[in-house]
Amino acid sequence: MSEKLIDRNMTLPEIIGRYPRSRKVFDRYGLLGCGGPQGPLESLWFFARAHRVPEGPLIAELEEAARADRISPAPLEYHPGPADVIYRGFFKAAIITMFTFGCVLGGINLAVLASRHQLAALDMRAIIWAHAHAQVAGWVTFFVMGFAYQAFPRFKFTTLWRPRLATVTLYFMAGALTVRVLADLWVANTIWRIAGTAAGALELAVVITFAVIIAQTLQGAKQPAEPYDKFLYAALGWMIVAFVYDLWIFVASSGVSGYKQWVQFIGLYDAPWRDIQLLGFAGGMILGVSQRFLPFIYGFREVSPRASKRVFYLWNLSVAGNILAYSMLFRTRLPLWGMALELSLFGLLAALIIQVRAVGLYSVKVETDRSLPFIRAAYGWAIAAMVLLVLLPAYDALIGTAFSHAYFGAYRHAFTVGFISMMILGVSSKVVPILGGLDPKRLSTLLVPFWLVNVGNTMRVVFQILTDTQSWAFPLMAASAWIEVTGLAWWAIDLWRAMSRRPGTEELPARGSAAVTPQTRVFDVITAHPETEPVFLAFGFALINNPVARRVFARSVTLEQACRLRHVQYPVFANALEQCIKEAKPEPKCETSEEGPAGLVTIGER
Repeated sequence: MSEKLIDRNMTLPEIIGRYPRSRKVFDRYGLLGCGGPQGPLESLWFFARAHRVPEGPLIAELEEAARADRISPAPLEYHPGPADVIYRGFFKAAIITMFTFGCVLGGINLAVLASRHQLAALDMRAIIWAHAHAQVAGWVTFFVMGFAYQAFPRFKFTTLWRPRLATVTLYFMAGALTVRVLADLWVANTIWRIAGTAAGALELAVVITFAVIIAQTLQGAKQPAEPYDKFLYAALGWMIVAFVYDLWIFVASSGVSGYKQWVQFIGLYDAPWRDIQLLGFAGGMILGVSQRFLPFIYGFREVSPRASKRVFYLWNLSVAGNILAYSMLFRTRLPLWGMALELSLFGLLAALIIQVRAVGLYSVKVETDRSLPFIRAAYGWAIAAMVLLVLLPAYDALIGTAFSHAYFGAYRHAFTVGFISMMILGVSSKVVPILGGLDPKRLSTLLVPFWLVNVGNTMRVVFQILTDTQSWAFPLMAASAWIEVTGLAWWAIDLWRAMSRRPGTEELPARGSAAVTPQTRVFDVITAHPETEPVFLAFGFALINNPVARRVFARSVTLEQACRLRHVQYPVFANALEQCIKEAKPEPKCETSEEGPAGLVTIGER
């Protein structure tokens, strides 16, 4: 029986570093440029699950490549292209947007409104809209574009269509966004109004280009259609509609003047505008990506086609019904449309609950990491936000008002920061270390930013609602923004550093090349002489079978240090290693008795 060269617990850098031909096998299954030359620091079984590749056939292909490398060693072929790390520019652009016109400007706006004890201020409309546009067209859109360009081709084992064009869309979008946000602030000026219109048209052109690139990429894949595919296409459709509507709003609002006209215009168009952006585009995209991402990256249940279809139609029809019912209710004031609106809101809530139950987000036990709390919290916030929205009529009746700006704003913040932004934080914290070839075990836990953002968001929602009846809640509401900003800054610094690092390109020792000396690293011996593994086990080094210990500790511990830690005599252990290596030269396999190699002292003898 031939020697087994590939094990499911081996990491990709171990496999590729030892058998360079295996890189082509991994690339066929979606690795491509991820993690640098030797791939991300993840186990083979995790790669198989994440990329939905059957382990057996994958290991068989890798074994074939490994045997070819043993017969005729080949150099590592790694030719990174423009799409390999395309996400970095988009993610960094999103972070820059957030800390300029995004959450920082939002915090300033909130402080001004709180100082006035007023949440509905027409004179703040321009700066509020500028902030909102930066959050949607910058913070959310940049992350969606970067993730889609990077991940969607790998979902389908294909390559990105027109990668150079995709790269260019970042620069056009960044320039258009900057002009468009500034134009919101100075729309009364004719030059800025023209510039803003042109910038909005360019944003729309970029979004259409993005949608075409993704659609062509998905359609060019040889993989069969998946249930989550329709979510992606629908979200792209909502995205285009959102930017068309946004451009129309900018142009149409330039002709609005006077208090009554503005109240009528905002009342009629603002809610549908945001629902298209937040529910149709962002929410729909998150639901679709979650169905592919959560089961195969974290190990949650795969969503059945039936459940996926229910979520898809419930969500998208409810979004459309919500927009239609609200628009008709505002125009006609007929109770029938109010009932239709409430029914649509229940549909949104039901879709979220079905998705959470189908994937087993809170019931299935999976190995946790620093990103998973964000994902679970995000869906908790999504459900909480929908419950708030469903209860809006009851709340308005309870406090005796026609419409509570404070309550509705609290719902919207629960959804935007709690769901959308929390998902961005969680997903990016998971994928960036993988894409960069970094060891997640060596990264920060992100517990501090997790709690800061969640505490800040809770304060914002609770105290904003309380401002309807309690004036003391205004300063606490304002303070919540800066707690969130602090948490986001903490996360952003961590992510930026991770994106700026480059994967280690440490060359693994060639097979048979490492000499047994007191100062030789354990990692070098076990990598160059894998047949010595039974010797390590026989002498009590059980952690040699642990992938994390082998990857981290074995790299920094010498043979002499390891013997001292286990109270093993180094000369005896070294002789056992050398004997095993010597016996392995004509015969790959090496047997070691439970008492240690023949003629040697037993395990642990001092």
